[in-house]
Amino acid sequence: MTACHISDLGFYVVYRRLFLPVLLLLSACSSAPRDLSKKDVVTVPEIADQVGAVDNTSEFAPKMPDIHVPNDQAFNLWWRYTGNQDLEILIDRAISNNQLLQIAAQRIVQAKARAVQAGAGNKPSITALAGYTVDAPADGVGTVPIGGSVEPESSYEIGLSGGYTFDLWGQQEALRQSAHLRLKQAVFQYDAQLLNIISSLSKSYFEYLSLNDRIRNARETEKALTSMLLAMEERYAQGDATIVELQIQRSAVFNSRVRLPTLIKDREQLGFEIARLTGVVPGRLQLTDKGLNSVSLTGGVRNIATAYLLRRPDIRAIESGMLAADADLDVARKALLPGLSLTASLSSAAREPADLFQPTSLLWGVVNTLSASVFDGGTREQEVKFAQAVRNELVESYANTVYNAMAAARTAITELEFSGERLEMQRQSAEAAKIANDYGFESYSVGGVDFLTYLDSMQSYQDRQDRLYELELEYYQAFVDFYAAFAGGIPYRGVAATSPVFLEGNPQAGEQGTGSLPAVTVSRKDYRIEGWLDEPEYFSDDPWTVKLTGVYDRFAVDALLRDMPRRYESMKPAETVWVERVDVDLTDPEYDEEFGLHGGLDPVWYSVNFTGFENRKQALAWCEQLRAQQQRCLVYQPEENFEYVGRFDVAELEKRAYMEGESILAKRHAAERDAQTAQYRKANGENFGQLYSLLKIEDRHAWLIGNRSFRVWRFPVGASLAYDGKLKSINPSRAIISFDNRDYLLKPLYQVEAVETGINGQLFARMRWGGKEGHIYYHRTGDKLYGKGVIESITRQRVVVKWDGKRLVLPVMDR
Repeated sequence: MTACHISDLGFYVVYRRLFLPVLLLLSACSSAPRDLSKKDVVTVPEIADQVGAVDNTSEFAPKMPDIHVPNDQAFNLWWRYTGNQDLEILIDRAISNNQLLQIAAQRIVQAKARAVQAGAGNKPSITALAGYTVDAPADGVGTVPIGGSVEPESSYEIGLSGGYTFDLWGQQEALRQSAHLRLKQAVFQYDAQLLNIISSLSKSYFEYLSLNDRIRNARETEKALTSMLLAMEERYAQGDATIVELQIQRSAVFNSRVRLPTLIKDREQLGFEIARLTGVVPGRLQLTDKGLNSVSLTGGVRNIATAYLLRRPDIRAIESGMLAADADLDVARKALLPGLSLTASLSSAAREPADLFQPTSLLWGVVNTLSASVFDGGTREQEVKFAQAVRNELVESYANTVYNAMAAARTAITELEFSGERLEMQRQSAEAAKIANDYGFESYSVGGVDFLTYLDSMQSYQDRQDRLYELELEYYQAFVDFYAAFAGGIPYRGVAATSPVFLEGNPQAGEQGTGSLPAVTVSRKDYRIEGWLDEPEYFSDDPWTVKLTGVYDRFAVDALLRDMPRRYESMKPAETVWVERVDVDLTDPEYDEEFGLHGGLDPVWYSVNFTGFENRKQALAWCEQLRAQQQRCLVYQPEENFEYVGRFDVAELEKRAYMEGESILAKRHAAERDAQTAQYRKANGENFGQLYSLLKIEDRHAWLIGNRSFRVWRFPVGASLAYDGKLKSINPSRAIISFDNRDYLLKPLYQVEAVETGINGQLFARMRWGGKEGHIYYHRTGDKLYGKGVIESITRQRVVVKWDGKRLVLPVMDR
């Protein structure tokens, strides 16, 4: 390595006459500009050419409306539209509490720090110095005569020194680009981790629900076989059965009992896995006993296209890595070229401190260095080859990731295409086996079939039913795989994260009370998390504060604010949540425009603080309460003002959770109401078929009126009713409601057969009460009907009736 040093006031003249021509000549050897838009194209087929949509053909799964890839909110956050509140709660907890997700979030903070460092490399550096020097002997070695004494001499110096490396070839700019792209890559890797957690948690939860169904089926089988064994023992005692038949039946009972512990074990272990995905210790999570029928699947997915695969966060992470590798290759190539640096110093030195500020003590110097590598054993050339190989590896990784995504999408689509048909066949098989089992008992009782034939029909039905649950699980999980293949289930960067989104027109409950029990219906959409500020403000107080460990994007903050009131019966004495900005700004308009990454990233990440504590002891006690639920935190008093962008009232968060029935207190009160309802049902022998009357069928919905409260609801098929009832099915002329596996037929309360004109020209509606066999009445405007209904208007085509504040149009029947 050779270097040329100039420390003279004539530096500028020398620079223009000598160095500048050399630099212009060397610039011709600089690496060529990168063309990232045309490189390394990965060709994949268009999925839409073969299949542009999938349909939910299963008659088993409750259906919600179709959704559309990729911008439909019901696709981006599909798990919020399944109608299963427990799944929403679990995913919210995982988003805010999963340790792997927090690891990925901390890597974003690390990448941001590196990006800031890289940006500082293109700026001058300035160092302040202060020195005190003692030399002895004062005049140097050998100046003290023999027998003389050594006299020290001291000096003082203060000053500034600075340096600047000229970015002649854009090396520092390439380093900055690389660091910025690594930051984006870290964000997309976070999103990929989020997508994987949501998909894994959903599939595990569906499997848990399926195991609930299979366990119930196994218990029913054991109960039926045990009952049959008791009957067989009585017949054997009377001499009507052989010892062989008795032992075969006993073997069947124990064979059934063996299956049950295995299923329970699998469910327990799966519960542990779900707990880990939500970030809590296994054994601390309480899960539901519901089955898969508590989950609604979409009726179909439209607008499938290969282009949407490229929105997957794992692919976007690889893309950012490829661009960063291009920048790293630029850095390695430009390291081969000469470098120019400038250093300067300005200081004052004196023997005595008082003389430091005299003009005669002033020292200054300028050094400009042009250096080029002459021989380094090939180190820098090998660095170029290494960077090129890393980039080539990422190109292959990118192609592999795209092809894997394509394979995952096609596999999921194929699974949906065939598993629905397979599920329907299995359903028919199970129904046939049930019929054979039902008739087999009657035939066996009268001697129509032998014992072994009947036993085989019973076991066949239970086996086919168990297999049906397995195939149903595969069908549900295939939808999760499909969503994951197209990155459905997470918010896209650039799309504002919203507070809770709920499916419109899906009431949580119907008529909730009878007798003295309170009847309260609250719409979840009326209670949204609010408190995000339009402009940041500064926290200027210094109370004791509890800070949650970890950083969150806005989507995760919303999930955290929903989840906290669900985990603790009371969050007092905490009063306010402050969402603090973390120094992670992901936007860089210059590079986003150059590399086509604009419109992609949430610009800010946050930390979460709680205040409202009177002293340190109270704050520590509250923090320990959080830690008991695996929520890590620390206690401190802010020494400096911090910038916050959200302020939330804890009492309002708890109120929202209670009104939505999600808080611990709300669930306790719901359990108490259920117990009261059970007592009421037991005491009164409730006739469920008389709970509701049908007013009208409209747009695949049924208008029902409560026969006690005279309240009116508009229910879709599958909606929950009072006492665990359900609206089972509808057609234009009737509705079927179900309670305790018993169906009740409802026909319209009123039918307008004709509109007739009276003597004075007044219109009368000829209305039949109670179906075809009911009585006929003539009504005019203003007349009162059953359930506090009032006729508001009559025309030749329709009658408008107001019930419970809702206007229903009853059309005149076609003759």
